[in-house]
Amino acid sequence: MAPQSLLSDDVDRGRRTLAALDAAGLDVRAAYWVLDESGDWRFTVAEPTVDQASTHALYERVATALEGKPDLLRLREIYAVSPDDPLVALVRRAVSTPADASVGINFRGNAVMGTMIPDMYIFRMHQPPIRAAGP
Repeated sequence: MAPQSLLSDDVDRGRRTLAALDAAGLDVRAAYWVLDESGDWRFTVAEPTVDQASTHALYERVATALEGKPDLLRLREIYAVSPDDPLVALVRRAVSTPADASVGINFRGNAVMGTMIPDMYIFRMHQPPIRAAGP
């Protein structure tokens, strides 16, 4: 089956959804659309709550951020991953944005470190600096 096109309305709803998550205080390290194996685009966010608590805990926070906002993506349209997810870690080697970015980077037909990357539309791909341990 041929992959579906990512529509400008999907891009806009993704950007507005990211803004709502930011406004709710989530620490979104990466946000992007990715073309999955079945040819569908899925909106994905990488946020530390996945590692610190659970994916379920993050989905609860996302649901609260989306509540009452019909022009955003629905909860079931959002995939949550760890900031250490293998795809995120690999793409971060090639793409880096500021922590508050909501840019639009078409990342298609690329390989990183010899690994083919699925087509992506990236809003944010941020790695905070590693802080040195204190004495």
